Amino acid sequence: KTTPSFKFSKQLAKYGALTAAIAGVADASGQIVYTDVDPDFSGNSGDEFFLYLNQDYINDFKIHQPANNLFIEPLTASNSVLGSGSSSDTFVYPFALSSGDVISAGQSNWLNQSYSSGYQSLNYGYYSCSFGNWCSETDKFLGLRFTVGGNTHYGWVKLDATFNGGWTIKEFAYNSTPDESIEAGQQVLGVTSNDFQDVRIVGLNKSIGVYNLTEATEYTL
Repeated sequence: KTTPSFKFSKQLAKYGALTAAIAGVADASGQIVYTDVDPDFSGNSGDEFFLYLNQDYINDFKIHQPANNLFIEPLTASNSVLGSGSSSDTFVYPFALSSGDVISAGQSNWLNQSYSSGYQSLNYGYYSCSFGNWCSETDKFLGLRFTVGGNTHYGWVKLDATFNGGWTIKEFAYNSTPDESIEAGQQVLGVTSNDFQDVRIVGLNKSIGVYNLTEATEYTL
């Protein structure tokens, strides 16, 4: 409803500041798909865990421990893991990311040696952890890149790992918007991540209306 009232226009301007608040309270676009592994998966020598980030039951990665060493294996040629090394190395070593680290196309160390008969070892050695970034890590993250329907997506998986010992898968997530970044540990989008265009908040006669939301949205004023 429109009104020529100047007083109402000034009042309406105050509600404009609420647009950012709506974006910050909830993931209005549902772009982060988060999965809590409940109960946590605890593995040891001989165990394996198949990871399907977008919950379609098509496996994207396999984390497994054939002996002392823990590996992650991309299961298609288009899937890869952030790590140290180069595409020509037989052995490469996935990074142990900290919460908040950015996972995106901006990183250059995307590797998928396991798919091409190489090895992505989180920790490697016969009697001690001679190589790798996961010799003894708790609540760290693997940075993952995978494809869905030909589109590239970025995600993470949170785990604990020790050399020649147990490992635990706790949770994982990915950004469902193709080519968009995600932070390690991120479960919902923040204010700057949501795309709100032409959203209108109108207050009149003790009522507040929110218009032009593109989909079903949970919000709090």
